[in-house]
Amino acid sequence: LKIQLVASEPMVQDPVVIQFDPDGRLWVVEMRGFMPNIEAEGENEPVGRVSVLEDTNGDGEMDKSTIYLDSLIMPRALAILDGGALVAENQALWMTEDLDGDLKADTKILIDPDYAGSALPEHSGNGLLRAADNWYYNAKSRLRYRLEDGQWIRDSTEFRGQWGISQDDRGRLYYNYNWSQLHADLVPPNYLSSNANHVATTGIDHGLTVDRRIYPIRPNPAINRGYIPGTLDEEGKLLEFTSACSPFYYRGAALPDAFYGNVFVCEPSGNLVKRNVVKETGLQLSAYDPHPGTEFLASTDERFRPVNFATGPDGALYIADMYRGLVQHGKYITPYLKEKTIERKLVLPINRGRIWRVVPVDWEPQRPEKLSEASAEKLVALLSHPDGWYRD
Repeated sequence: LKIQLVASEPMVQDPVVIQFDPDGRLWVVEMRGFMPNIEAEGENEPVGRVSVLEDTNGDGEMDKSTIYLDSLIMPRALAILDGGALVAENQALWMTEDLDGDLKADTKILIDPDYAGSALPEHSGNGLLRAADNWYYNAKSRLRYRLEDGQWIRDSTEFRGQWGISQDDRGRLYYNYNWSQLHADLVPPNYLSSNANHVATTGIDHGLTVDRRIYPIRPNPAINRGYIPGTLDEEGKLLEFTSACSPFYYRGAALPDAFYGNVFVCEPSGNLVKRNVVKETGLQLSAYDPHPGTEFLASTDERFRPVNFATGPDGALYIADMYRGLVQHGKYITPYLKEKTIERKLVLPINRGRIWRVVPVDWEPQRPEKLSEASAEKLVALLSHPDGWYRD
């Protein structure tokens, strides 16, 4: 495989969520207000935005950016709709619409003022994954949403994960926690709760692996708990997950067949991406690292901070990299981390960002079709496409 740079600052800054629309354009949620300094001062300034990136000449690199929506406070989730998008920002959920087709939002309607559930970035709802049942599911949340007869319905569901949520070909939901890298539901959402006498079982929030070991290729001294024995090895490298996020069930067609159904997990504190092979045995799911000792992707750059994944019409694996020195929120920074961050000059610069693409070595970019203009017959045929993005 090879890795390619798709976009970087100033075109994209502090990307936290990426998603492709039906025409192959890449939407990016930019949390530009996150930790402007070590004290998190100015975090509530309306500097966040949602941008739409395009590759207009077909060379595989984004060369055009349109700001769909700006003046946002800590935006954190996105779901692309027909003619607009759901956007979570300032702890609320909004429906936005582009009425004239210029890729800029013309309306912003409040759907749920209490979407996030918490003002703290580490403990606020996120995700907005449209699952196979047409409900939008979230991580760090008990809420799901659905559009019925022109009205948005808010419903309760099982609590899931911390940052990021994904689904497999059967619609099973995958999520994780900063210390435990991979969990999934073995049954459909809300299935068990239909029994009023039901108590918690392993069918929900099932841990696929107990393996927490990671293998950075650089020292990671600026870790919140780096002062605790057993956190870092003798070379100063992080030993176990501490900021696992965005588990992504890969259903694309660009990478070799062995990668289909793998779950990739971000570890921004360790500057790496973990690959998990998922094994299905009857109703049970488990996962393992196919190459223990060597990560799927690791960087020697201390500012490489992968936080989200996507695939699009080309089937490649895309990675959102916040590219910054400080990723711990101010509320939880230990005196040790504060000292190390300042010592290593990791507070600045801010408002950087990278988007990467992982593809086979012989891969060549192709112009995407405009599926937003496709006929019903064309779209129905895509339900049999080998790439899960098209089926969705």
